[in-house]
Amino acid sequence: MTKMIPVDESKITDEELFAAFDLNYPGLEGVRTALEEENMEKARQELVHYFETRTNVRYFYDYRQNPPVPIDTDSNPYLFQSSMGLQGSLKDFCLFSGKKLMQHIYVRPGRERKELDLGAGYENLPHFNYFEDQGKKHRTVLDIFVRGVFMEYLSVLYHETEDRSVIDYAEEFLQVFWENYPLHVECTDPDISHFSLTEERDVMSAGWLAINYVSLLYTRLPYEMHTENAFDIIRHLWFMGIQFRRFDTDSYRKYNHHMWERGLVPYILGTLFPEIPDFAGMKEIGANVIRQHIRDDFNEEGGYNEHSIPYWCGAALSEMICRGVYISRLNQEPLLDEDTWGRINKSFDILAQISAPGDCYPSLGDNGGSQINPVLQAGAAALKNRFCEELLEFRTGNGGKADHEIPLDYCNDRTGFFCSKSSLHPDANYILMSAKVNCGDTGHNHMDLLSLFVTVHGQEFIGEPYARALYHTPPVGSELRGYLYNMESHNTVLAYGAPIQPDCIYAAKWGVIRPDTPVSAFASEKEGCYVKAYHNAYTHSRHVRKILSCRSRGFLIRDEVVGGNRMQKANVQRWHLFPDVVYTQLNENSVLMEKNGAKALFLWGGTPTLRFWKKKELCPLIVKEEEDIAVTIDVEFMEDSFNPAGGLETVAQNLLILDVTEGMPSPGNVDELCRLLLKDAEENRLPDALARFAEIN
Repeated sequence: MTKMIPVDESKITDEELFAAFDLNYPGLEGVRTALEEENMEKARQELVHYFETRTNVRYFYDYRQNPPVPIDTDSNPYLFQSSMGLQGSLKDFCLFSGKKLMQHIYVRPGRERKELDLGAGYENLPHFNYFEDQGKKHRTVLDIFVRGVFMEYLSVLYHETEDRSVIDYAEEFLQVFWENYPLHVECTDPDISHFSLTEERDVMSAGWLAINYVSLLYTRLPYEMHTENAFDIIRHLWFMGIQFRRFDTDSYRKYNHHMWERGLVPYILGTLFPEIPDFAGMKEIGANVIRQHIRDDFNEEGGYNEHSIPYWCGAALSEMICRGVYISRLNQEPLLDEDTWGRINKSFDILAQISAPGDCYPSLGDNGGSQINPVLQAGAAALKNRFCEELLEFRTGNGGKADHEIPLDYCNDRTGFFCSKSSLHPDANYILMSAKVNCGDTGHNHMDLLSLFVTVHGQEFIGEPYARALYHTPPVGSELRGYLYNMESHNTVLAYGAPIQPDCIYAAKWGVIRPDTPVSAFASEKEGCYVKAYHNAYTHSRHVRKILSCRSRGFLIRDEVVGGNRMQKANVQRWHLFPDVVYTQLNENSVLMEKNGAKALFLWGGTPTLRFWKKKELCPLIVKEEEDIAVTIDVEFMEDSFNPAGGLETVAQNLLILDVTEGMPSPGNVDELCRLLLKDAEENRLPDALARFAEIN
């Protein structure tokens, strides 16, 4: 039976904290003796010493030893919450942010490194009152700040420098934090999402704060502080953790933040603190919630309901689920059964197979492209996933095996992706297509129907360069937010030049109910592959996209609009270039693109109209100067004649994308070549098609 759960963090007594422990637990004899002698100072010292030396459980890492050693942040960055939105070295970011914090400047996690001057006397600390500030300023500044990520900054800085002033400042800043952000629990029902709205504190942030307190206890910092401050860390950890006993009887909800709040945080605390009976009692409750979420959110193929690579690989897997799985494995505690283990392991298989040649995944779905290596590191550490381990060998300079088992082609519309690459090396050609069925109503889907991402010779040429900024910057309800979710910001086909719905339909909330994009054909050979997918979302026509991927040469893309001649209006094949792509239009049918020494030749068949333009509405909110906006290429194609009363005639556009880094070819008639290549592929002569493709010169 859970004790009465306190509601005011500022009023926790020593007696409450000691009463929470099973003082008969091995190792707590000194605490028990000191309390029996009514020596509270000695009892506090003994409890701090117990946490400094206990070995009954294992955490992700252990840096309690003295003298301190540098903290390894970069071999598995997702073990640290400061990796959120990171690009580059986590160690460098933490050192930078720790030094800034000692100057009273808080750096928010993320590649933008947004800074907040806290003031000489901390007069600028962030606050957010739901009742007074909603719609006036962003709540996320406070929300991220109260997760306590600053503890990681200071821990990494101290372990790197052994500078005593870092310890002094950590003591100072923790006192400032506790004085200014004591949690006063206003909402106590089992189904709450916020503990407080007056000074807004949501349950997710409280869970992260609790885990950051745990992480702090596995560094040298607390044990170099005055005993009172180290004891206070344990006190505040207990208060934050005991709040999660409120959810023992909460009903299940499908959101991934519910998996964190009601599943992972209780499971982790329950596993790591067997000496606190109320924490230990949460372990099995949390494990059941985690397993249920995995069964609901991940299908048997490893696909995730949220059709967004960053939320799938970053938030759900690496930041959340892997923490629980890793703690389970380290402590030999049960968590996943055969079914749920299989789903998560297959997810990491897929993430290895669809990884791009560069540092980051494509920006498919909400947010920007996540860094690839940290995801692979998380899968390797938590699950010993063989594809993750194998791919890391290639990507970290260890060479990798020539006979690796990782397929170069992947296609599954239940998981949502077609992907093909020429090799696992950094100079590979790579193409990824969004193709998913049964997306449902999850909150991070886009209208990215059959949208493509294209990398040639290791350089990204086609993608969604502003996806991250569009997700984080425009306010909900704005036209730019609608543009983010709608078809026009993706690399797909606009039948008759228009999306299915106007941008305003998608502006007011997160995600869309995405129509199905089934894959109707797929074949893979040693030298390449062929795929065919379609969607009927327009209702008046069907978009069919066919791709032939030749590992040694490039890609053939054929777009067909079935029923595309009912109006005397062009269909549009859209391509968003990255800002650093330099392009030259060679003639009415071809464009040479260059980036960092790589060259890609785009050759269109037929008599299309190429229009080069910029989305000027991105300025100044997303791109400060209009001249810096990346170029979009619209390829307009239609039949010379149209028949509004006719059948479902097909209008088509062929495109060859060739890697010409080593020299320019002369492929001749594009349409005739494409016809022959696709004829072979569609008549089960894929090796012949790939051989013909490879001979283009």
